[in-house]
Amino acid sequence: MKVSALLLLFAACDPSGTARRAHPGPFPNGPGDTTPDTADSGGDTDPPVDPWASDPTDDAPVLGVDVSRWNGTVDWEAAYTDGVRFAMVKATESDWYQSPTYVDQYDGAHAAGLIRGAYHFAIPDDTDGATQARWFVENGGDWTADGHTLPGVLDIEYNPYGATCYGLSKSAMIAWITDFNEEYIALTGRAPLVYTNQDWWNSCVGSSDLPQTNPLWVAYWSSGDPALPSGWDTYTFWQYTAEGAVDGVEGDVDLNRFPGSTRTLRAFALGE
Repeated sequence: MKVSALLLLFAACDPSGTARRAHPGPFPNGPGDTTPDTADSGGDTDPPVDPWASDPTDDAPVLGVDVSRWNGTVDWEAAYTDGVRFAMVKATESDWYQSPTYVDQYDGAHAAGLIRGAYHFAIPDDTDGATQARWFVENGGDWTADGHTLPGVLDIEYNPYGATCYGLSKSAMIAWITDFNEEYIALTGRAPLVYTNQDWWNSCVGSSDLPQTNPLWVAYWSSGDPALPSGWDTYTFWQYTAEGAVDGVEGDVDLNRFPGSTRTLRAFALGE
């Protein structure tokens, strides 16, 4: 099924199960350069150059995918042709694992012209948050203000290995996430996105200050507007199905949308 049809048909499935989580060339003066060229004789100046002038400016949702080793080798050029404009790639888990497909998927998405970001699958009962944040940044989760790199993602959700809330109380979970968040900001200068869903977050975290500082990537695989976790009143990315199909990716793939234009997405990537 093509993406154009998928955008109109959201899968009606429950995100509470364990899911598979999971450019343009460089610009001479930086991706946001608008400095006039003053080298012309006679004092004439050229108008500012917009390096993303060809980006759509309408507010149609921007389509993205998220991938991990389960998706294997991705033909990113085919995915781009099929309408995909951003990708979230699993980089790390806990403080010892890096996805074996991370480098190929992350670099491949960039080479094909996609805006891309990396995510870390948190295991809060393994090690402290700061340790996992450092592992993430050192193994793919760093952020650069180049307009095609998204801030890293803290993927915090159902425990695939044991107790739903990793054996932590709400206060202990908040402390763990805060520890990760503060270390990531200290290392990159940018707050990470938080990937989660309403049921897990409200059950295991509840109220916290995180929604005031961290953009939300929400998992909600049903029709209608997504149900948001406690504290957030909007989302930045919405994962709306785990059973999508796009050219270049074999089998089912998670589909996501960004509620704005490609230019707005680049501005978010830049931190504007």
